[in-house]
Amino acid sequence: MHSSPEEREASKGRGFLSQFLKAERRIFAYILALSPRRSDAEDLFQEASMVMWEKFDEVNPPEDFVAWGCRIAYFKICDYRKVQVRQRVTFSDAMLARMAETLATEAVTRHLDERREALECCLGKLSCRDKDFLVQRLEEGATAQTTAERTGRSVAAVYKAMAKIRRSLCDCVSRTLAMKGRA
Repeated sequence: MHSSPEEREASKGRGFLSQFLKAERRIFAYILALSPRRSDAEDLFQEASMVMWEKFDEVNPPEDFVAWGCRIAYFKICDYRKVQVRQRVTFSDAMLARMAETLATEAVTRHLDERREALECCLGKLSCRDKDFLVQRLEEGATAQTTAERTGRSVAAVYKAMAKIRRSLCDCVSRTLAMKGRA
């Protein structure tokens, strides 16, 4: 059964909005750091947001929405600079590229640090049984087969248990980051 264009648009809107709301502050901070004035940054953010909406594909959403949004913003900033060449104080293209790379790296690093901290917290919340199982399965050289033999489970049960633990950790990390406003 095919969905109507209205249903597809509504679905796209929900998917986009969910990710956009989580990322908008970081994308705006990125644009602000690369813009001469706040009013310019606000305009550029609006333009970049429109491009993000147009290019968003709910079937294949960006793996890292912040990095994707910052890349779109970077091109909007470059276009803006071409129009604003008459201003006295502007960064060279090379300087702008270095700043953009540094800011993007810092944003990604900060994001990864927050996720790592959340994961550590969530690992601490696992049951002793799940922790022991995870340690055995992730031990160097361990395979699903060797883990199954050591735990007295079938290989299928090992895969199922790992999927359950991964899903549990993923949900916990998402909840933890959402509670901190950083999902």
